[in-house]
Amino acid sequence: MANVDHPHGLTPVMSRFHDTPRLTHYKATITSAIFRGGPVCLRTAGNVAALKTTGGADNVIGVAASYVAAGTDPAVDIGVYDDPDTVFEVQSDGTTDPGSTTAQAKIGATCPFAANPEAGTVASGQSTAEMNYDSISTGTGDPLKIVGYYNLVGNDMTLAHARYLVVLNKHLSEKRKAI
Repeated sequence: MANVDHPHGLTPVMSRFHDTPRLTHYKATITSAIFRGGPVCLRTAGNVAALKTTGGADNVIGVAASYVAAGTDPAVDIGVYDDPDTVFEVQSDGTTDPGSTTAQAKIGATCPFAANPEAGTVASGQSTAEMNYDSISTGTGDPLKIVGYYNLVGNDMTLAHARYLVVLNKHLSEKRKAI
């Protein structure tokens, strides 16, 4: 049976040490909405904003835990899963059916987001970010690193729209540099 095509951004599952994912509060003053499950960047003023590039950025700080509407001013608090060791579940965009011979080989590889990682559904406040299966590689410049498969009934790794476990490969805290 085919996997359900339900893009929903990144969902925190655990830390790499099997702890509860850390949630830190930041300020968000934005012109574009931030969606729950969407990747966010730290700006020079200390505020967060939605990531708008599929290849990531050096200032990615984590994943939004809630929705903030576009044009929010003054700054509001937003929870962000910002631990670089947080493992997230994300759906592949399904543009390529991996097949049983290649699905296992993708663990340890990296990939970009599919088009528009900042997109989401205003009615639900949920991100529609997905990983770009067509562009999985071994490079270090991609924003996501595959660390496993999401063990869920109905998640068939040999079919399109499979769900993977990933970490943020280009996390600001992991890079240990200023923005």
